[in-house]
Amino acid sequence: MAEVKKRLQENKEVTKQVEAAQDNYVDERVKKITEEAVEAIELVAKVVDLLDEKQKDKALEEIANVLGKLEVLIARDPNLQLVPVDVKEQVVDFPGTVDDVEAAKTEIVALIKAGEVQLARDIMLNLASELDIFVTALPIGTYPVVLKAIIPLIEQEKYEEAKALLIEALETLVLEKIVIPLPILRAEQAIIRANELANGENPNKDELKELLAYAKEQLELAEALGYGKVEIDYKDLYEEIEKLEKILEGEESTKGIFETLKEKLSAIMAKFNQPKAPTKMPQASDNEKKEESK
Repeated sequence: MAEVKKRLQENKEVTKQVEAAQDNYVDERVKKITEEAVEAIELVAKVVDLLDEKQKDKALEEIANVLGKLEVLIARDPNLQLVPVDVKEQVVDFPGTVDDVEAAKTEIVALIKAGEVQLARDIMLNLASELDIFVTALPIGTYPVVLKAIIPLIEQEKYEEAKALLIEALETLVLEKIVIPLPILRAEQAIIRANELANGENPNKDELKELLAYAKEQLELAEALGYGKVEIDYKDLYEEIEKLEKILEGEESTKGIFETLKEKLSAIMAKFNQPKAPTKMPQASDNEKKEESK
């Protein structure tokens, strides 16, 4: 662990690049927030208040405003399904080494076998090193339908029924989660830095070796933490790192030697930079349910 920290301190440029990359991932999502979508949500909330006050005309007027804003969004992109309205971020960063991860896994298995599920859960929650980006999105397809269905209810002064439908619409906001694994991000940024140095004048091979070793350590940590599939995501990376280690021990030029590894890491990061599908809880089979019911 001390060695990992030492390398980070020795190359402050990589640390800066990692921090900038994290900000870029969040900013990328924030830029997709549209003013019309945010205003539409705010107006819907305002309509709920107007229905409480039984202000029929004002409520209908605001619904017309909401529909207008949604129509603008649909006109821009008829295939649009979800429109971001809010972005939040959270960083969880496991401070240990690969050995620490493996020790934690062993302890988790032992605790589960002993029936200590909650103790196992407490340890499991710490086994993450990631930037989590939470995007609240408006389902553009369902909102106009619900709003149009509410109009006759308001005209008939059925305020409670209209409000119930409106609240139900507000609850259809979708929460997406994007998980950016920090160890892979750090490995990528270390190799980007190594590539810059390797293509410059009089590159220091010892510095390049340090950056490559750090990237390898981070990939091993990412693998231990379960980010990606071993045979699919890591096999080619380790093979490329092994080639680079041999090149850096020789006398040949370093120009362009990190390009392939840099591209492979960028491709993996692109796979992670998308909403994560919800994890489905396993269910007992019909036979197991029958056994439990006996």
